[in-house]
Amino acid sequence: MDDTPPDLEAGNALMLACAGGDRQAFHQLYLNEAPRMLAFARRFTGEAASAEDALQDTFVQVWKNANRFRREKGSARAWLFGVLRYRLLNQQRRISRDEVADLPGEDWPDSGLSPEQCSIAASDRKIMITCIKTLQIERRRPILMAYYLGLSYEQIADTLSVPLGTIKSRIRSGLKGLQKCLQL
Repeated sequence: MDDTPPDLEAGNALMLACAGGDRQAFHQLYLNEAPRMLAFARRFTGEAASAEDALQDTFVQVWKNANRFRREKGSARAWLFGVLRYRLLNQQRRISRDEVADLPGEDWPDSGLSPEQCSIAASDRKIMITCIKTLQIERRRPILMAYYLGLSYEQIADTLSVPLGTIKSRIRSGLKGLQKCLQL
């Protein structure tokens, strides 16, 4: 499904049917939305297994709570991504709370950066920030949203209310500008 109004409306209709207990509508909603949601979850977690777990938990919650969806507050896709985001954040909190950091010992390698490496990294960071600031805001904002917030091009287009092709073009030209500035 695309982000066009008829496709979003079809997703809304499927969600309302799910609220009524329609298993076929739930299956179709899953087929339509799961690939996009899984891609988002993979970008968020960096791990396929964690992303798949979060997606499964999301759809279990969707089936149980589809009656909470309110069409007047937004599209079914936005609601689904909200549930997924909540699941991913909870998953991250649970993992970080359960992790017990290893204490350094004799066999524990020092993976820290040397002072020289820290200096180089700080210098590189400053150069990158300077180059990003040289970009026009129309190009800078989508790049930051994509690479620092992890949003898909579709999500950026929705957020900024700009056509998808325009977002892709702005990111491409912005990256070319960064490349020139960094002299790569």
